[in-house]
Amino acid sequence: MSVINKVLKDLDRRGQQPFSKRAASSAVERRSSHRLGLWLLALMLVIVLALVIFWWRSGSGNTMTVTESDPVEAQKVQERVKPLIDTAVIKVPAERTARSETDSQQSNEIEVRDLEPVTVTETEQEIAEKAEPLPEEPVLAAEETESETQKNGEFSKQAVQLSPAEISAQHIEKAQKAQQQGRLTSAEDHWRKALAVTPENKEVRKKLAALQFGRNKVSQALTTLEAGFKLNPDDFEFRLLSARILEKEARPAAALSLLKQATPDAGAYPEYVQKQALLAQSQGDYKAAADAYQRLIESEPAQGRWYLGKAVAQQEFAPEAAVASYKAALKRIKHQPTLDFIEQQIVTLKATESTGEQ
Repeated sequence: MSVINKVLKDLDRRGQQPFSKRAASSAVERRSSHRLGLWLLALMLVIVLALVIFWWRSGSGNTMTVTESDPVEAQKVQERVKPLIDTAVIKVPAERTARSETDSQQSNEIEVRDLEPVTVTETEQEIAEKAEPLPEEPVLAAEETESETQKNGEFSKQAVQLSPAEISAQHIEKAQKAQQQGRLTSAEDHWRKALAVTPENKEVRKKLAALQFGRNKVSQALTTLEAGFKLNPDDFEFRLLSARILEKEARPAAALSLLKQATPDAGAYPEYVQKQALLAQSQGDYKAAADAYQRLIESEPAQGRWYLGKAVAQQEFAPEAAVASYKAALKRIKHQPTLDFIEQQIVTLKATESTGEQ
């Protein structure tokens, strides 16, 4: 009790009462102001942290990261795209809209440098013309190619075996397209490959020989045709084509020698026999020319021109037989200038016979 009394007296001297409302309110005010200061400090820290985060994100958003693609993946992409790019000129625009920020301008300059205009200056034709002609390839039974099939959403490669006819058809299509575009070296290469897998294809062989002859490759054209009539001796069309090439190359004797090596039926190959007769007559081999015309007469007895050709050849070694052939031609020819020529030749031959008898 004495202690309490002392405390009360002490408070009285200070002018305060214990547990008074004023003392209690001052204590509460001190605690409230302390808490308010803590909240304000925390709020300021949050604001500063938010500003720092916003500044960091806005700075990193303008940064451009340049990475290099995987070489293996780039190669695969190039392989897929390459068939779609033939001889077209590829141009990529180099102009870009400038950005206002400095970092954006720098990244834009990087893009422009990476996407400079690309131009394919060397066409497939120029590349093909530089290539050396390939020798005739051996005959292949079949060819394997790879095709992609999709199963359960995944692609898988499977080997596909093509027949010789299918392989030849592919090369024929490429040869025709290349020849239309003027890429003659590429066309010749595809004709050769088509012939290698189907050597019995006459049309392919003729196309190849014609292209070779047109490109002034006479020896190669003759070799191509020679392989054809050696492969099938009963097919005389390749011999006739070879003879025509030799004749155009001013080698009529070689052309006649080639035609004499075979004796086709005049009814089935009248052009062959007629060419043989004309070449023989031009080379002074009148007996061979008359024999060739006789074969034509036997196949087409109503054709007056065969009698006329035979008469002209016989006139050089058998005048009497020539008169008979001329008279047979008169009965079958309707062309008046030709008839006038025949009558004149008959008169000349008869006059020669009369002079000889005297």
